[in-house]
Amino acid sequence: MHALCGRQDARPLPTTSGCTWFRAVIEFCSCIAGNLELNRAPKMRTHKLAFTLIELLVCIAIISVLVGLLLPALAHAKGSARRSSCLSNLRQLGIATTMYLADNRDLMPWVADEDLQLTPPVNTSGKRYNSMGSFLPLLDPHLGSAQVWVCPSTPLQRSNSWLMRFASPWREIGEDYPARGWANYISDKLAELHPSQARYLRGRSPASVALKRNSSVSTEEWLMCSFFEKGWWADFSGQWSVGDSVPPRKGWSGHAGGRNQIYLDMRADWVRKDIDR
Repeated sequence: MHALCGRQDARPLPTTSGCTWFRAVIEFCSCIAGNLELNRAPKMRTHKLAFTLIELLVCIAIISVLVGLLLPALAHAKGSARRSSCLSNLRQLGIATTMYLADNRDLMPWVADEDLQLTPPVNTSGKRYNSMGSFLPLLDPHLGSAQVWVCPSTPLQRSNSWLMRFASPWREIGEDYPARGWANYISDKLAELHPSQARYLRGRSPASVALKRNSSVSTEEWLMCSFFEKGWWADFSGQWSVGDSVPPRKGWSGHAGGRNQIYLDMRADWVRKDIDR
């Protein structure tokens, strides 16, 4: 940078990141100002060195370019932090579920069909997801806070948005208690209404469900953050819409084209889904 401004007396600058770059920009702008001042007529050299309007605009332009380069990196960092926070929530829910299983003969929580808080369907067979409000009372004794039931990347919409389809209040014995907590994590296996189906999970052991599905507890997911796949849009976006609020045609996720989820062995991970980034 000193070579660009042509000054031999400039102090060497460190080349690290962060605020050092800002200092480098200020020094560079000062260097430009100094060169322009020295190149003026001799009669002007007695004046106090100062930025002219052109020099100030040059500095602003340089800073704007640097900000433009940094903003995408900052956005990516924020997205990664939210994904990590969501995974942390799911791991806590996995630990709480493990404790529940230990206290209940290795059987998953059960609530009645009428207490489920179901999303609209996502395929022609009627598959739905269940928002977890009615399961909050069952797992709450093993959790420190109901806040872990809300994904940090998914706004908790309670009205006037299609995203409200994912949200559900604390529900206990048919009564809603929104002041106690909300959830927007969802489950397809806990939403299954027919006990004859292999994926029916309520009141069953994780191992038995995996066995019925000719699978394993390490590959069968049961709880995940909110998402909407683009393949659902053509036939089901109307049922998901709320007024003028419609799911995106290319799908939606709070986690860069995928979702965080817990498997039946209570391990949490991120997976890619049919969603354009």
